[in-house]
Amino acid sequence: MPAVITQTYRRVMTAAGHLNLGLAIIATIVLFAVTMMIFAEVSWRYLGGRSQLWVTEVSEYSLLYITFLAAPYLLQHNRHVTVDLFLSSLSGRAARALALLIAALGCALCLLLTVKGAQLVLDQYAMGMRRISVMAPRSWYIFAAFPLGTGLMALQFLDQMVAAISDRQEQA
Repeated sequence: MPAVITQTYRRVMTAAGHLNLGLAIIATIVLFAVTMMIFAEVSWRYLGGRSQLWVTEVSEYSLLYITFLAAPYLLQHNRHVTVDLFLSSLSGRAARALALLIAALGCALCLLLTVKGAQLVLDQYAMGMRRISVMAPRSWYIFAAFPLGTGLMALQFLDQMVAAISDRQEQA
């Protein structure tokens, strides 16, 4: 691979790594905030207060954000759920070939989900759609995390493909 491509590739992956970390921090903050909101809501109801419907709604929407903002970071650092018992029993060459196949399938699936998710978000934005709920937020606000997260995961799967081809050791 030419030095310019390698240097550009490293810059892109470094920038993606910083973005992944920033989004994972945001997901952590959102998770903490939702946990505190639910705790306050349960405590308030226990003390005889009325239920605040918006807390349930916000917690439901935040689950999508927490998942898709944190997933690229977890994939980047191999902290996602994986079954590697079979992979670890294979020889070096076979393990690399299987790792390449898995990464290619993951990249293709994430790219498809990114395109379809982006189409959904753009359609919702163009139509001005709103959720039918207490808060009635614009729908695209809720689903915007989906194509962002799957796009960044596609980039991480691409990096795994490069690692499998170049026999680069994965970072832990």
